[in-house]
Order: sequence, then C-alpha cells, then structure tokens
Amino acid sequence: DRWRDLYRAALNEQEIQSRVIRDASRSAEDKRQAKQTRALAEAQISLLTNVGNFTQSDFHSYRYFASEGFLPGYSFPRLPISAFVPARRGGQERNEYVSRPRFLAISEFGPRSIIYHEGAKYVINKVILPVGEEEAGQVQVKLCGACGYLHEVRPAGSEDLCERCRHPLAAPLSSLFRMQNVSTQRRERITSDEEERLRYGYEIITGVRFSGRPEETPGAEVMAGSERLARLTFGQAATLWRINKGWQRRKQREKLGFVLDLERGYWKNDSDAGDSANGGPNGEGNGVEADEPASGRSRRVIPYVDDRRNCLLYEPETPLTLAEMASLQAALKAAIQVCYQLEDNELAVEPLPSPDDRRLLLFYESAEGGAGVLHRLVREPGALARVAAIALDLCHFDQEGQDLGQAPNARERCEAACYDCLLSYGNQREHEIVDRHSIREILRRLSQVEVLVSPVAAPRGDHLAGLLARSESSLEREWLTLLADGGYRLPTIAQALIESAGTRPDFLYEKESVAIYIDGPDHKHPEAQQRDRRHEEALADQGYSVIRFAVGADWEAIIQRYPHVFGGPSASSDSVLPASVLPAAAPSVPEPPIP
Repeated sequence: DRWRDLYRAALNEQEIQSRVIRDASRSAEDKRQAKQTRALAEAQISLLTNVGNFTQSDFHSYRYFASEGFLPGYSFPRLPISAFVPARRGGQERNEYVSRPRFLAISEFGPRSIIYHEGAKYVINKVILPVGEEEAGQVQVKLCGACGYLHEVRPAGSEDLCERCRHPLAAPLSSLFRMQNVSTQRRERITSDEEERLRYGYEIITGVRFSGRPEETPGAEVMAGSERLARLTFGQAATLWRINKGWQRRKQREKLGFVLDLERGYWKNDSDAGDSANGGPNGEGNGVEADEPASGRSRRVIPYVDDRRNCLLYEPETPLTLAEMASLQAALKAAIQVCYQLEDNELAVEPLPSPDDRRLLLFYESAEGGAGVLHRLVREPGALARVAAIALDLCHFDQEGQDLGQAPNARERCEAACYDCLLSYGNQREHEIVDRHSIREILRRLSQVEVLVSPVAAPRGDHLAGLLARSESSLEREWLTLLADGGYRLPTIAQALIESAGTRPDFLYEKESVAIYIDGPDHKHPEAQQRDRRHEEALADQGYSVIRFAVGADWEAIIQRYPHVFGGPSASSDSVLPASVLPAAAPSVPEPPIP
C-alpha cells in the first residue's frame, strides 16, 4: 500500500496541475508554478516505476518487499513516512525517497523543517496530499489534562469526562491532519565548517488510547506491604498519537498548527512563528526562502501521526515533583534496558499528560514487533522490583541506599547525574532537572515491592471481591481463594454466558480464551459428563480451551500445569538480586513475548 499511495498521489498531483495549465482563467504565474509542480510529480512517477537498474532502484520488487517486511528474515514494520528529495540540476544525483519511522518523522519531517542529505540542505516545503480522503483538517480529538488519554470527537457527540480517569475534558484540538509523505526543496549547500545545525523546535505532545475499554485493560498494584506506591496499566497494541501543536517559541501560544495550501500541499511561512521560523534566537537568517506561490485555498492544520504499540503506564500513588518524575523516567528506562538486554532504540518513555505537568510515565516498545518486556513487568510479581534494584545500582547507590559516589572505574564523582546513570543523548533538554538523589528513597522502596496483578483496571482486591460475589458455590469461592493466596492470576469474569456455545463457564480468562469449570460431585453422573463434553466441543468451535477442577483433585497441580494462564505464585518469583551482579546490556535476541 505504501507504493500504491505514493503512485496514486503522484498521478493525482500530475492531473491537478495539468488542469491548472489548461485553465484559460488562471494567471501566467499560476501556470508557471503548476508546470514546476507537475514536473516534480512526473519525477516521482518515474522514480516509482523505474526498475531498470536493480542496484539503484529503491522500488525494485525484491528490495521493496524486503524493506516492507514481506520476505523471510525481516520483521513487519509499520508504514514509514517518506520524503521526496529531487535531484540537483546539472548533477549526477538522482531523485530519491528518504524514509523515517512515524514518531521520528513528525519532528524531522515537520513543516518548514531542515534536513541534510548527501552534503546538501533541504527544507520540507510541502506534503504529498493523499488521494481519496476527506479534506485535510477534519479530525478532532480531546486529550485528558490529567492522564493524557485520547478521545476522538465524532459527529454524534463527544465525551465530557475522560474514559479512563473521569477527569473533565477541555476543548478539543481541531483541524488535525494526518501526516503521511512529504516533499523537499534544496536550499543551500553546507560546508565542513558548519558546526551547528539549524533545527526548528516543535511543541509535540503524546496521547494514548487502549484497544479496548479502559476499565477492561489489565492493570496491577505496586504494593510495599499494605501501602500502594503506584499503579501499572498494560495496553496491548494501544494506539499512540504524536501531535505537532506548532513552533516551540511561537508568539501566540493559543494559535496552534501550521498553514497548509489545500490545493498544492505547500506549507506556508507563518508570521506568528516567532524567532524559530524567522531565524535564530538573535535574528540570524535560516536559509528559508520566501513562500512558494500558493493558491487561494488554505487552512491552519495540526499535523499528527499515530501507531499501535505495546505500552505501560506507570502512575505514582503520591504526586511527585518535576525533578523526581524526570529522574525516575530516566532511571527506569535505563534499568529496563539493562535488565532485559535491550538496545536504546527498542524502548521509549514519555511523560503524560505533558512535559510540564508530569503525572504518569508512558513506556512503549519502539522496536517493530516489541520484545514483550513491558508485559512481563505487569505479569511477573518480582519483575519491577528487579528493575528498581538495577536502577538503584545505576544511580550509584547500594541496595541499602548508601551513596557510592560514582560508577565503577569512573574518574570523577557524580553529583546530580552523569552519563553513567541518568544522562543520555535522548534527554538533553532535561539535564538541568534530573537528580539521582531525588529518587534514592523511591527506588529503594520499589526494589522491595510486590506487584499484585489484576486482569482489569480495577485493583486486585476489588476485582477479587467482585468475583467472590458472583460465585455460585462454596467450591468456586474456595478455588478463588487458592488463586489469591498463591499469587496466581485471577480470571477476568465470573458466570459469563457464551451464547454461541450455549454454556456459562464458572470463570473466564478472556485474553487467553480459557473457560474454567469447578465441578462438584454431581458432575460424576454419566448424563452430566455427556453434557460437559458437548459444551467443551461447542467452546472449542469458538476458539476456547477448557480447564476443569473436579472436587477432590489436586488443584495446585492443575494450576501449575498451565503457567500461561495462571502465571506463577508470588513466592516462587525470582528473588531480587543486587544490580551489581547482573550482566550489563549486551546485544542479544530478546525473549519472545509471553503467550
């Protein structure tokens, strides 16, 4: 579909500009600009269809299918965003497409942004408008100001309260435009003497929306004895939005987005962009030339991209300061990477609802396919404690919280933070606020916690009470008590009717598609056994597995036979090892996700 979208968009652009050229009522300047735009569209068509040179064509069948993940040995990447880079006049260079992952492209390929390619400087001057979609800028969303949960505004009406935390929602963000592919124009040549690259600063915010209802999303409580320190919520294939609200230093903060020419796709220079658009902070020129000739149809739009990722929300029970949240964010990210041997680009973390108001931490697996580590932090009772112990060691503290002063073999003492603990290239803007001392007690307590898992967003204790209330026999309540006391996973729901199978299991694990029956003495009769077999066959036809717990059987042995359903008991979870004895991160194949 990526090739098809690019090809159809180029054909559509060629046809639109041809109509402008043939229109006798258009001015000579409009026709001149239309000829230039049509030439670029024809160059894109030539690039997309030229497969004569196998080594040079990015769209030769083998190379293209390999990059898109349809050949063995490759993952299946999400649709990237491509930038068309035209060839230089009179040179030997050729037309090219440069691709970036969506979440990187929202800033790198942002409106009027500068990119560097093969020794030349290019400006992102237009978007390749998609074919067959509604006019740009029709999408509206509401972001919760308390937790960052995203709500799409539909014509039938919209929510006034957040679906996740029930906080009142503010006015919607209007005129959102899904950014897909862009085009560039060469501006000036760069030299080896240029040491500092010009980069525009955008105000980019993130929103998250779960694939199901928030109240049905698996969660967990982080408990230190009887005290709850935090809540964890795991979102399987959640939708993440990254929204570019405008220039970071725009003059009018309430004016969002960028002005887009709806006919030709050009980004127009904005008089309200402030210093960031008109030059450097001291008024230096930025090499951006005047606006390309635009049509009369334009609209201010807010670019955004979205993608589906496995994510984990970490919500402290007690509000933390800005420095504590920023430091905890850096420490936990680094510790997760060390604990599970991940590369830096395989895991990302962002504060919610905004960098200025940090109430939650959003961790998501940025590598294609994911490594399954965030799922393990929720499902394994001792996983978060191990990560916190590693974070304590990374911040130069021993497991009792005593300050070691510096990393092993380091020459200088670490005061607030260093590149051996919290500082990294990715959080340079936060170097002034991160402080390892601010999170010493937080990490020490987290290294001793137990994670109580719940299959829904409600706390484990509340969910267990609901299951007990819906149970219809003392045997069912006895089985639930065994799970709770042993630290096993609780079922999602009790006494749920499966109409397609004509049966009502005692309990149901919805995600695992497992039906649980607690069989009393009456199930030993031949008629009851025949009925049970019919129910099992009907459930199998609907994709369910059946596990039966008969009276008098060894229930503990049955539970341990299905660890993918019930998990492991809290007592048998791995002990928390000092981080100093754990291996450092090294390139390796990540463990597969838990079924």
